[in-house]
Amino acid sequence: MAMGPKAKVANGVTAARALIDTLVREGVDHVFGIPGTQNLAILDALRDTPSIRFILTRHEQGAAFMAYGFARASGKPAVVTATEGPGVTNLATGIGAANRAYLPVISVCGVQESEVRERDATQDMDQVSFMRPLTKWAYSIPNPAKVQESMRKAFRVAMTEPRGPTHVEASSEILLDAAEPEPIEPARYRNSVLPACEGEQLDRAIELIARAQRPVFVVGRGVLNEAASAAMMALAEQTGIPAATLQYSPDAFPTSHALSLGPLGRNGWESANKTLPQADVIIAIGAHMDVYSTLFRYGIFSKDAQLIHHSPAAGQIGIVFPVALAITGSTASMIAGLRQRAASRGLRKSWVDVAKLRASYDSERNAIVRPDAEPIQPQFVAHAIREVLPKNGMVVTDAGNAGKHVRNYFGTFEAGTFITIEDWGSVGGAFPIGLGAKLARPDRPVICAAGDMGAMCNIGELETAMRERIAVVLVVFNDQGLGNERAFQQAHYGGRLFAVDYVNPDFGALARAFGAFGEQVRKPGDLKPALQRALECGKPAVVEVVIDQNMLAPVVFKG
Repeated sequence: MAMGPKAKVANGVTAARALIDTLVREGVDHVFGIPGTQNLAILDALRDTPSIRFILTRHEQGAAFMAYGFARASGKPAVVTATEGPGVTNLATGIGAANRAYLPVISVCGVQESEVRERDATQDMDQVSFMRPLTKWAYSIPNPAKVQESMRKAFRVAMTEPRGPTHVEASSEILLDAAEPEPIEPARYRNSVLPACEGEQLDRAIELIARAQRPVFVVGRGVLNEAASAAMMALAEQTGIPAATLQYSPDAFPTSHALSLGPLGRNGWESANKTLPQADVIIAIGAHMDVYSTLFRYGIFSKDAQLIHHSPAAGQIGIVFPVALAITGSTASMIAGLRQRAASRGLRKSWVDVAKLRASYDSERNAIVRPDAEPIQPQFVAHAIREVLPKNGMVVTDAGNAGKHVRNYFGTFEAGTFITIEDWGSVGGAFPIGLGAKLARPDRPVICAAGDMGAMCNIGELETAMRERIAVVLVVFNDQGLGNERAFQQAHYGGRLFAVDYVNPDFGALARAFGAFGEQVRKPGDLKPALQRALECGKPAVVEVVIDQNMLAPVVFKG
């Protein structure tokens, strides 16, 4: 094993110091991670950087998910660090999630020193090849002179549409060597202003909309990324055109709006799923077509409908459905261009009674909720979360059965109030994602909804939450097993249940052992008071709800 190198700073600063200075110039104020042999130089430089808060986590997966939540809630790049070998492999699940969610998470890791590399040494592996499929760019820094250039590229690639994670690594021998400071501001190495949509394309779009009888907006994450929800709502009001959202961004066009049809697709809202097939023109704005919203086949989207597909990232257009018109440019300019052209024409396209559709759907789903049912219904838990959480509160849903129920019952009132594990579907991410989101938006109350398996995956981060005073509420849907897999085995394997049952601890007592607030709820009448106490306690909290094992969310879209 190589001996630890000494810092060499006769000229300039250490490369680690120069690396951290690039983070400072980028406005990074949080770094998540765990120290180890080969990234200790980074931690040593962070120690002397008061503008950056280092969040020591209990597992690298938790650190990566916290960075995910921070990037999602803030709209800014987030940084995570780990040591070589198992430190990097432990990050992989959260980095993969950031990749599928198009989030700018930058992993800055250690790697074994050159003296022992390629000799079957402890913790030695080809980390770049491992990380390359999970990121937009992965790179092993070869010498101190390349450290700052590499970090600039990591941010530039991560923030270029479509956004996504990047990975850079260096050994301590490089990080502790001398580097000449390169104080280059971000505006000098990456563009932060998206180009505007072309006027000719916008003219063609308004012509298609003007000729439409039944147009519908489909609103995606680009609207959130550019803080354009208010402008999007104004466009809908101006034209009378109803709006559905892609499933992972129901807050991009809040469901409280009079023209909101709600989220599309499997576990979406029937008001949206029944309206979209009738549309003759679909205007998808800031949209990446995901499988849960569209099923990747015609049905929710009519084959006969003309699709106007806008995305800031040209490569995301036409992947699933052929388009009548492709438009690339900033989401804000797309919305502004349509508003201007619609106003000049006096364009008005009201064609569906959204209030009636929503009332019918609300009546249908609320009829399922039984506030007196014992064991407690998961639908009742999801309904209670929405009733107790303030309008500006943020919900973070895990993968699995619990997340499906919450998505179905969680109406949104503001942008930036809904987060899930998008197209990665990794069980266990909700709680650490919620911690990262709360650090990014301390003004918002945060509830994380997870099943018992998801809660156990990263339960150690309760200690992180207590130590760092991150007041997030984890609601555990406890059905003593894997509810999502039960549903699939019921639907597709003749009800032959196998390997889906286990026994849990008392999560409320476990939370109290960490010093957090903790309650276990078995009676439906006790649920809302427990949730309110958790939100008001001012510290991390766990509310475990023992639910009915047999109330499973559907595994296929019905419609």
